[in-house]
Parts: sequence; structure tokens; C-alpha cells
Amino acid sequence: MALSNYIEISRAALRHNAETILQAVQVPVIGVLKCNGYGVTVTEAAAAWRAAGVTMFGVSRVEEAVALRNAGFTEDILLLSPVSDKAALHQMIEYRIILTVGCIGDAQLYSLYSFTEPIQVHIAVDTGMGRFGIHWKDIAQIKAIYSILGLQVTGIFSHFAKSYEKHYRFTEKQLKRFLCVTESLQAAGIAPGLRHIANSSAALRFPQTRLDAVRIGSCLVRQPAKATSICIQPVAVYKAQVTACKFFHPGDKCGYGLLCKIPRHTKAAIVSLGSMDGFGQMTVPEHLGTHRLILYLLHALHKWMHPPYVIYKGKKLRLLGQVGNQHTLFDATGTDIAPGDTVQWSGRLMLCSSERRFI
Repeated sequence: MALSNYIEISRAALRHNAETILQAVQVPVIGVLKCNGYGVTVTEAAAAWRAAGVTMFGVSRVEEAVALRNAGFTEDILLLSPVSDKAALHQMIEYRIILTVGCIGDAQLYSLYSFTEPIQVHIAVDTGMGRFGIHWKDIAQIKAIYSILGLQVTGIFSHFAKSYEKHYRFTEKQLKRFLCVTESLQAAGIAPGLRHIANSSAALRFPQTRLDAVRIGSCLVRQPAKATSICIQPVAVYKAQVTACKFFHPGDKCGYGLLCKIPRHTKAAIVSLGSMDGFGQMTVPEHLGTHRLILYLLHALHKWMHPPYVIYKGKKLRLLGQVGNQHTLFDATGTDIAPGDTVQWSGRLMLCSSERRFI
């Protein structure tokens, strides 16, 4: 049965993007697969990274690690968040997942489960993000983890909070803090292991942040927000089916709230597409400081002046009324569009609930 709404994803584009990124950074890449592989599924994203030569993956949830192992991926997998649930921890150890230590308590808990061989871990250091990790000034606690029985520390990492910033300022501060930690370890005769701090934006914009490896995720599926020298190919085409067509007379109104008044004789296509697919959504910031409030208002103004649209045979069909949950009206005047036809649109993979098809 034909799907009324789906995303067509190019495996060739995914492989091209992975190869392009590896050539650009010239250091080992940890392929990050969080958010369901940034929308292309963890297994398809992992396959693209593997084809390009990546030998380590990063995930943020236990379920993602399980999915990779169950799909037959034998590469190293780093779980980028600590595990506190004992059943999940047992499963991660059974699946040979590299665990994240965010505090001394994590390390002590993990060590209780090292029955036959040491458990591989990476230490998370908080250099300013304020999320997971031991504070960068707490060198004593970090050093102590390296000596806990039952653990094998094979890496240490942090995370940039503002690598998209216009100027290399806070990112530089975080890098210096991280290097202060690793240099202190080396001075004490402790091998820190694999050092990684750069996310996608930092790795591509600031070469000095690459260290021993970089973590790349979102750039596999979309162009970085800030200008870089690489060109990422589009990987997805969103397709939705026309459910019905109807005609409006001048003065008719349509949509929720009847906010749209039709100015002329109009042919409308009702498309199986809406907010549940991520169409037309705009994220509202949780904390509206003055700068972010201004940016949000400018974005909202731009969206009001340039509403979302779909494409049929190369022609943009403008939105009529408000975006619905599952069905939305578009101006199809002058086209031969009919029920059963397909339109295309662009959007963010992670927000879309539609089925995926791979070509």
C-alpha cells in the first residue's frame, strides 16, 4: 500500500557527506547517532559512517546502543551520558558499550559490575556547558577515577556550548580548560586516553579543537549553520500526498480561526501534511534573554513574510490559512494537481514523524 506521507533518503548522499567530513577534519571521527541518527535512523547513519571508515560511534541513549548491536554493528560505541539504572547498566556492559563517567559516583557504581574484565569508560569534563561532567578544576577527582579497580579509562571528553559563535572566544576558553585537565594528568604520569571535545561546528570551523578525535553528528544530514569550506549534500526529500482538491470563491474563508480570506477564485489542494510532520514549526526558546528574544521575533517576522510552501512539478504552492495537525491547504491555482498526486517540501528530519524510504 502506498504511503500518503514519507521521507525519501539518499544513501549515496549520506556516504558522500561522511566521506567529505572525514577528508575535511583529517582526524578520527566519532560518528554521533543521537536523535535517531539525526532523523535518518541510527542504523542507516552508522552504515554511512562505517562505509567512510569510521570505527567508533557515539549515542546518547541506551536504546540507540542496543539497536546498533542488534543490527550487527561491532564497532566501538560510546554512550555519551551516564547510566544509573542497574538493568540498563548490566545490558550496556553485556553489549560491550563504552560508558561515560560524569562523577565519582558513576565510576564507583560501574566498578561493582566489572566481574570478569575491566569496563571501558570515558570521563566527561564540564568546561562550561554545565551539563554532564566533573568540573574542570576538580583535577583530584578526575585523577582518582583512573585508579579505580575494574575500570579502564580509554578516553576523556568535554562539550562546547557556543561553537557556533561568531568569534572564537568562549570556545577557546573551554578548550584551554580541557587542555589544562589533560596536561595535568600527563604531568602526573597518567595517560588521559582519547581526547575529544569538538562537535560538528567546532570541528569544521576551528581546526585547533580537533585533538585526537572529533564528534560529528548533525553535519551528516545538513549543512553547518556557519560558513565552512565543505559542501554537504541534501539527503532527504519529503513527500506528501494530495488527499482532495476544492475550489474557493472570492471572499470565502478557510482554516482554523477562519483567518484566511480568499481574494480570488482559487483551486486548493488539501495535502496530508501538518505540524505532526514538523511542517511549519518554529521552536520557542525556553529562556528569552534580550538577544534571543530579538532573534526569535526576527525569525517570526521572516516566517510571517515567507510562509512555508510545498512544490508540485517545480511550482511553489503557497499556504492557505494555518498549518493543520495532519492536513493543510495550499493554493494550487493554475495547476493540474489532483487527489493522489504527490508534493514535496523541505524541513528538519528530527521533527518529522513520517515513514522513511531509502534509495
